[in-house]
Amino acid sequence: MMCRLAAKEISQLKPRLDAKNIRFVAVGLEELGVEEFVKGEFFSGELYIDLKKECYKKLGFSRMNLFSAIGSVLGKHGRNAISESKEKKTGGNLAGDSFQNGGSLVVDKGGKVLLTYRQEHPADHVDLNEVLKSLGMEGDLGNKSANAEVAAMECNEEACALPSK
Repeated sequence: MMCRLAAKEISQLKPRLDAKNIRFVAVGLEELGVEEFVKGEFFSGELYIDLKKECYKKLGFSRMNLFSAIGSVLGKHGRNAISESKEKKTGGNLAGDSFQNGGSLVVDKGGKVLLTYRQEHPADHVDLNEVLKSLGMEGDLGNKSANAEVAAMECNEEACALPSK
């Protein structure tokens, strides 16, 4: 649920990244739900799966325990993200490994890390303006969760799309 929302939001950067020939890659942690995730077009870049979670471990992405996971979902930040997911009709469930936090990396062609973002809670995700800034790209997307273009998306059980003009 929260992963879909974050993937949909960061995917709005894809046209700008494409214009600069910048690869846009995500690494998931399990196969459960991938088919539905891909079919729903929640992420617009390349998608890979790390079944052993090696990259998550090496990047220092934390795992929650049962108590911190429940607190994260039931806390204000989590409730807001769930409401936003419902509002944007991204759907989803809590099946699979809900204890693994992720993050975002921006890496240049030479391998230099330009931005590292690690989730503290499942509802956290990188500020899109910080991604653009790390790439030397101008632009203000406003609040990372309130971009007008994403807010205008119309979603059903199969996919999300911008309304026709």
